[in-house]
Amino acid sequence: MISVLYAEDEPLIASVMRSYLNRFAPECTLEVVPTGRECLARMQEGGFDVLILDLMLPDIDGLHILGELAGRGDPTPVIMVSGHGQTELAVRALRAGAVDCIDKSTGQFLQLPEIIKRVHARHTVEQSSRPPIPVPVRTEQYRVMVIEDSAAIRTSLVDFFQSNAPQLAVTAAPTASEFDRLLVEEKPFDAVIVGPAPAGLEALDVLRQLRSRAAETPVLMISAQSDGETAIAAFKLGAQDFILLKENYLPEVVFSINNILRHADTERRNAQLSRELAELNRSLEAQVAARTGELQAEVRVRQQAEHRAEEHAGRLQTLSKRLIKIQEDERRAIARELHDQVGQMLTGLKFQLEAAVQGAVPPLRERLAESLGIATDLLRHVRELTQQFRPRILDDLGLRPALEWHVDLFQRQTGIKVELEVSMPAQRQPVELETAVFRVVQEALTNVARHSGCTTASVTVTTGDRKILAEITDRGRGFDLDTVLASRDSIGLTGLSERVNLAGGQLEIFSRAGQGTRIHAEFPLPPEITIDSP
Repeated sequence: MISVLYAEDEPLIASVMRSYLNRFAPECTLEVVPTGRECLARMQEGGFDVLILDLMLPDIDGLHILGELAGRGDPTPVIMVSGHGQTELAVRALRAGAVDCIDKSTGQFLQLPEIIKRVHARHTVEQSSRPPIPVPVRTEQYRVMVIEDSAAIRTSLVDFFQSNAPQLAVTAAPTASEFDRLLVEEKPFDAVIVGPAPAGLEALDVLRQLRSRAAETPVLMISAQSDGETAIAAFKLGAQDFILLKENYLPEVVFSINNILRHADTERRNAQLSRELAELNRSLEAQVAARTGELQAEVRVRQQAEHRAEEHAGRLQTLSKRLIKIQEDERRAIARELHDQVGQMLTGLKFQLEAAVQGAVPPLRERLAESLGIATDLLRHVRELTQQFRPRILDDLGLRPALEWHVDLFQRQTGIKVELEVSMPAQRQPVELETAVFRVVQEALTNVARHSGCTTASVTVTTGDRKILAEITDRGRGFDLDTVLASRDSIGLTGLSERVNLAGGQLEIFSRAGQGTRIHAEFPLPPEITIDSP
């Protein structure tokens, strides 16, 4: 799972994001905090894989939070989200270490589920890679290319670097042809500075060329326009920093390029070590493969024998699974017998004994009370057995007479009046279908007697739209469906659901405390059955 913390003070936006993550990134868990202080507190506790941070929060802005996290050394990747008109802040956020910045007023905001997964995957790879190794002190100058058409800007850059950064050897590329020539030199440049007028080209086009032809070379972009959209595009095209051409901007350029070069040195060193490690791994794999080939040649006969043994083992495993399934089917059949037949009979017996105890004389009342206690214990034991064995009963009677018989028996045993309506085709249905419908009615009425506390119930079994429809209704106590299904005592409802599903039907249960219960089951009729008048 990907744990995501979202600092957002707008409940509607947070709700939209939660909905999109539930639908398009179910592997993400989202926690929302409405203030910057709560965000910092939760990040201090840790446990989050990605932080989505609104630039404008009611107490602390997102840039302050970014600075605080950086001061803590928190490596959690941060995705900034901003509203319309906050592009300058977005640029500053990217420079401060955010991995991406999304505008909430555009459709890109709805792509956050994919962006989160991509950012988390990239961060996981980076964290699992080899820890950085200290970069040795460099004695030679760094080679920096300046792509700029303006002679004044080129001269100011070169002069300032010579005076204040002698470790940097600056080479100017005033034209597109010079830019192309320098890119194909044998010795690559350590960094590139793209000026406001880069060799007569568009700055973003230069970034695209660098990304395709020198992807590993770090780039710093200088712009004469405070266009936030351009800055964001520059960062997404690979620029490591974006600096405005303004008064006293040169020290900022030197500071930024030095930081970029140090980071690039570290990355190159890590990449070199990774390549060396990969080469060692390949060499080891080649040796292992050679030795494995020798061993395979020596034990080929034995491997063939093992292969045959594996095939036999697979067949035995398949047979074992089938035997286990048969055993489970037997257990289910026994359990349904106990629950639907013995349990129903004991329920009726218990009601009869309770009625008898109330009207009996004292000596007989004690014996009847003892019998009632035994019946209660026996009913409890049957329920315990039912939890061990899932019930299933086969009934060979026709559906209409079976229902009439059972309703009559139920009324005599419980005293609950049942209004029965049966409208079925004249011909018999398949045995499995009739049994399923009968057991649903039987189990539902048993639950009415045990739990509803009502004196009347209704049962309707009809056909319509090539289905058998069964509905059992009472006006009793009712119950909370979710609570009952979550408990371990809902074997009856679970058995009902499984029986209907096995018959290819659908079951719906409607109940509310104090308003009774309605059970509705639908069973599809086989294609060969024609619906005639009952």
